[in-house]
Amino acid sequence: MIGIAFGVLLVACLPQLLSYSFLTILSVALLLCFMPVSGRWLAAPVRIQIAGLLFGTVFASGWGYLNLSQRMPMYMSAQELNISGTVSRLPEYRPGMVRFNFEVDQYSPLMSGVDLQHLQLNWYNPEREIIPGQQWAFRVRLKPPRGLMNPGGSDYETQLFANRVNARGYLLTARLIDEAGAGSRYRIEYLRYRLGQWLTQLSLGPDADATIRALVLGDKQDLSDQQWQVLRQTGTVHLVVISGLHIAIACMLGYWAGWLFQWPVLWLAGRYAPELVDVRACRIIPALVMASGYALLAGFSIPTQRALIMAVAMLLPPLLNRHLGVWKRYQLALVLVLLMQPLSFFQPGFWLSFAAVAALLLAVSETGEKRRIRTIFATQWSVFIGLFPLLLLWLGQVALFAPLVNLVAIPLLSFILIPGVLLGMLLCLVDADTGAVFLSGLSDTFWWLLQLCMPPEGVGLFTSRPSLMTVFLGVLAAVLLNLPRWTGMGYFSLFILTVLIFQPKPSIEHGDFRTTVVDIGQGLAVLLETRNKVLLFDTGAAFRGSSTARFTLLPLLESRNISHLDRVIISHKDNDHAGGYPSLAAAFVVAELNSGSPAVRRSDAAKPCVSGDTWEWDGIRFSYIQPVRPVPVNENNRSCVLLVQSKNCSVLIPGDIESGVEQQILSDNPGLQVDWLVAAHHGSRFSSSHEWLAALKPEWVLFSAGFDNSYGHPAVDVIERLRHLQLNWLNTSEKGALMLQSTAGRCLTEGYRDTKMRYWLADKAPE
Repeated sequence: MIGIAFGVLLVACLPQLLSYSFLTILSVALLLCFMPVSGRWLAAPVRIQIAGLLFGTVFASGWGYLNLSQRMPMYMSAQELNISGTVSRLPEYRPGMVRFNFEVDQYSPLMSGVDLQHLQLNWYNPEREIIPGQQWAFRVRLKPPRGLMNPGGSDYETQLFANRVNARGYLLTARLIDEAGAGSRYRIEYLRYRLGQWLTQLSLGPDADATIRALVLGDKQDLSDQQWQVLRQTGTVHLVVISGLHIAIACMLGYWAGWLFQWPVLWLAGRYAPELVDVRACRIIPALVMASGYALLAGFSIPTQRALIMAVAMLLPPLLNRHLGVWKRYQLALVLVLLMQPLSFFQPGFWLSFAAVAALLLAVSETGEKRRIRTIFATQWSVFIGLFPLLLLWLGQVALFAPLVNLVAIPLLSFILIPGVLLGMLLCLVDADTGAVFLSGLSDTFWWLLQLCMPPEGVGLFTSRPSLMTVFLGVLAAVLLNLPRWTGMGYFSLFILTVLIFQPKPSIEHGDFRTTVVDIGQGLAVLLETRNKVLLFDTGAAFRGSSTARFTLLPLLESRNISHLDRVIISHKDNDHAGGYPSLAAAFVVAELNSGSPAVRRSDAAKPCVSGDTWEWDGIRFSYIQPVRPVPVNENNRSCVLLVQSKNCSVLIPGDIESGVEQQILSDNPGLQVDWLVAAHHGSRFSSSHEWLAALKPEWVLFSAGFDNSYGHPAVDVIERLRHLQLNWLNTSEKGALMLQSTAGRCLTEGYRDTKMRYWLADKAPE
């Protein structure tokens, strides 16, 4: 089984899929492993592991080829298509729009070599309600399922590929073909919708309604920011987000129900079919049925699939008289999860789930069953220590009070809240008002108790972003800590764990700097770091009550353990440069704010970017070089223009200035040359003039532009100028975040996508 897991993981880490011819050779080798002749050269255990490795490799490669054949090519520009099909899942409602998954029956015009199956669509200002099981005919504008790529940010592109989203887009026209019904092939999703509608009709408060929906339907979109804050600070997010804990509780309730009703069943079976009597079946079958029903009701998402597979792997072998040890069943669950979702390797939930179960198994095997109270405390401690390094890696923070809170919260959820919710919903069928009062009181009590356990904001939260090596050492320490006492590894493991708390911080040498042109879509955000100072130039765009900074810029800053910005520069007031500032200011301390726009200076109490101002941080010189009176005067030409220079490297960030201002800067700064030039106005044809590029002679020209953006940035004219001058260029839409490093006498340039070589990210346009 371990061989299968390694085969699947191997393919997931490949920069490109194995060729068909090589897969054919592997398939033949797999068949040979089952031939009797192979036993002459290989012992049975070795042959089984090799066969598993080959099977896992071939299976994962086939899964990858199938998904790539259905996905819209990543290099393709937006296409307008006519499609028909069915709404497949509960929709997500956001201000002014609804997002839903759509299964395609047919589409036109056809795209060569592409069999579109699964789409993610947005309907802005929807005219009708979207219901799972409805059949629609749409005219849509589709784009490839691309995501923004930044250090510290979530890998949305991998998530889309793992969920088999072939393309994303929005509706242009819509025509309903058939209403949803219970007879639809998506009847489970339709049932979830109807249950959600029924909950809406009950007289529940907003918090109670959101809580019941999250626990019963796995629908978390209505949970308030305050509720999420309580969960994060107490380390109890897993109590509301459908996870292995909920499936385990469903198994437990089913097991108890089977235990209660086993006596009449055993009596009947013993009288009429004694050969079929099996006490285990009376308990395990109801447990698995309850867990499966709950997983389906919660949407059968990837986390619920993973939890259900683990439950089946643990409970089913004894029922089938297969005597597998608990660790063999653990391996079976691991293999089944990877076969169902070969990219689980890149999902935090995969690591956290299996790490938690492993810690529980180690703790129980070490403490035994004699001392129940001690076992409860030991398991909480083991899970906390086991997840500590992984939580820091994936989330960047750990609630130190989580073990103590969970000692109260998990029994509360297991024995009171979930059974109480089921009882309350049954009560609502008899008397809706009484049932609603009961559910509201249950929910309010749950949140009240959690708030009692919640420390003051920021207290009890350990925040850090460790390196992979540090996380590896932390996991090793967690394993050693759970070994039996006679090994003597406990104190040694605690010593290793200190690397997570007192880990060395990677530093930038005095006189060097690091620059990151953030992949923020159609906008601009540039992070500059010296040894002790941090500067941010622009903040990206805002849209519909949110901003791209929340899922790009903020995670990047957190991943580098930055909580304080020494200076933020908003070049001018355009949304794609200034829109993310409110999100940034709410999350980080900003010591000084500069802007070239009078409107920004009035609204945010910013200081002006004064032409000629210079300052030095850690041996790095910063200068504003925009003209005092730009010609012509407009918002773009008011942009701050920042020049950053070390002894060896320099970068120029000109905001959205036009070619006329470029000429003024060249006149005011004769002989100016730079190593890196951030292209003005994202590569607009009205900027980056031939004279500007020829005078600056940058080694790299850097474009911050959205993929297939409606403005056509970077313009064809600009690219032709670069080719004529034989200048190199990079674009965030193609390479992700652009990382520039001035170090050791060299100016290093790298695209973040180039550091994440995976086969589903390597889809390039044909030459």
